[in-house]
Amino acid sequence: MAMTAEEREPFLERDHDGRHPGVTMTTDSTGATAQPAAEPAPTMFTEQQVADAVNHAADDILDAVEAGDEGLRDAMNLMVNATLAYLTGKAQNLQDVVEQGYDADYPTVLSWIEAAV
Repeated sequence: MAMTAEEREPFLERDHDGRHPGVTMTTDSTGATAQPAAEPAPTMFTEQQVADAVNHAADDILDAVEAGDEGLRDAMNLMVNATLAYLTGKAQNLQDVVEQGYDADYPTVLSWIEAAV
């Protein structure tokens, strides 16, 4: 079954017709709707919107598999923290992420994740 545009791209705002704002639709010589004349401009998100979305996704995944408090949850939390740190330029690598955001040292944080592997 084919997915609708709304199912494929639920995070993008649409205008009253259900199209992406700013996308010009054209018609060909038969009057049929053709592809958009130009690609839409990239959507910009605030740091808080990205943080909220990434955390929501991680929580949904953890809930879906009924993850415990350790192992997979530790890995997902580290992934969320790393994603945000990389996007904002606050960390260049995983060790930087751990040093800046965890009370435990890098080998200890990794051992929490390795316990689930």
